[in-house]
Amino acid sequence: MDACSGIHVYGMINDTYCKSDGFRKVPYHYYEPGRNECDEYFLHENAPYGGHRFITEKTVFARWSKKKKITFTHPNWTVS
Repeated sequence: MDACSGIHVYGMINDTYCKSDGFRKVPYHYYEPGRNECDEYFLHENAPYGGHRFITEKTVFARWSKKKKITFTHPNWTVS
């Protein structure tokens, strides 16, 4: 972030996506059936150890975007 005048992030949903009415239930892995994307995010977010804290990551990006020039594209989302 310090080396660039702006950052474009592609393919990242916002941190409230899984709580909204409009989210699509898509498989987490395209090559195997199982939990959908949001179920997987919540599972990892609440894991006692390890895992990828997807929702926390999106919240951090949202906070950074208030201080740095970060544009989220595809899907487009605004930070409040």
